[in-house]
Amino acid sequence: MAKGILVLGAGRSSRFLLEQLSDFCGKTGRTLTVCDASRDELDKHTFDLSLERKILNASDSAALEYLTAGNEMVVSLLPPFMHPAVAALCLKYKAHFASASYVGDAMRALDLEARTAGLVFLNELGLDPGIDHLSAMKAMDEIRHDGGEIISFESYCGGLVSEAYCEGNPWKYKFSWNPRNVVLAGQGGNSLFRQNNQLRSIPWHRLFAEAKTLSIPGLGEFDAYANRDSLSYEQVYGLSEVSTLLRGTLRRKHYCKNWQVLVSLGFTDAQSQLPDIISSVNDLCCALTGKREEQLLSDWLLENNYIDHTQKVWFDYLHLENTQTIGTDLKNAAEILETVLLDKWKLLPGDCDEVVMYHRIGFVKNGQKQVFHSVMSVSGEDEIHTAMAKTVGLPLALGVEQVLSGNCQEKGVVIPVSKYWYDGILPRLEQMGVCFTEHTEFCDE
Repeated sequence: MAKGILVLGAGRSSRFLLEQLSDFCGKTGRTLTVCDASRDELDKHTFDLSLERKILNASDSAALEYLTAGNEMVVSLLPPFMHPAVAALCLKYKAHFASASYVGDAMRALDLEARTAGLVFLNELGLDPGIDHLSAMKAMDEIRHDGGEIISFESYCGGLVSEAYCEGNPWKYKFSWNPRNVVLAGQGGNSLFRQNNQLRSIPWHRLFAEAKTLSIPGLGEFDAYANRDSLSYEQVYGLSEVSTLLRGTLRRKHYCKNWQVLVSLGFTDAQSQLPDIISSVNDLCCALTGKREEQLLSDWLLENNYIDHTQKVWFDYLHLENTQTIGTDLKNAAEILETVLLDKWKLLPGDCDEVVMYHRIGFVKNGQKQVFHSVMSVSGEDEIHTAMAKTVGLPLALGVEQVLSGNCQEKGVVIPVSKYWYDGILPRLEQMGVCFTEHTEFCDE
């Protein structure tokens, strides 16, 4: 088998992954090839690295197959729906596969063939999912080993921006990962979780209205809203008996109530095609709300009791009354809103993002209730060396190294929840500045 690693995609989350794999390949005599459809993205994220660059449209199946053949590992940073086709090529050419994305049914269906071939199809090894798996499982395994019984589990993560770089931006948010996913947040289905022994199912159009204020030790208060399906982790984490099982996403305070306004009015709708008469953001604004053409959206929102005076600045900042002509390729409200936000929420040169992760695990030991707190906060260096790229890319790169070390006993479609993965990756991440602050406190109740 040839000694080569193929990386598909060189976007926002790629820089630290490529640095780590370039160093690894240099030390082990492997080749590293990186592909992207955009020459600009390739140049921006790989210009100073020792690797081979290829322009590739990943929907060109023949070109993709040609590049896959002859490599021992393929790392996919492509959109998740493209992973199964890449993994199928890996089966054909006896190559391992890795991604940071959730395992879907199509990927799961390849498990038996991959195991039979002795291949590792490693998924869910990035930030969230990824570092959350590693750190949470390590903590819970240690609690159980020490005689504790876990009674509640909450885990939260947010890709944010350091507040110092959000002057004049009341949303205190900028894009450090896929903008489309931010605009469409929550729309994959109801958010399912269990809280205090009660099943909750929140439809996406109410998700941000249900957000809670969460206090994180040492960092302060955040908005937190539930991820799509927390209950799918009952078996993975061994938590079928806990009273609370919740995985959520973090934003700065007050983000969610203001985003809910945009959701309620239809600005995040990606399903309904707009008529051709919509030629500006202001046209969309008028169509969705009925406001007058010259009227500020924030004034209309105030008049119709969608917001109070403290929220006005949030919508004035977005300036959705923009009358500049938009592209004819924008077919729905979500796409139009995304173009506005790409300008307003762009990481500027020198901007530093921030990633925050927080686990809160309740357990009983010797009849006494206790709570374990684990907090990770990572700051970016600039708009390229982002905290998001670091926390997504480094775990994935280190997982690739573990697979290629040849001593990985797990085969088939794998997610990193065992001791093998967290013992191998977490100490190395800590050396790279990705680490947790932990403490346990007793409960009076």
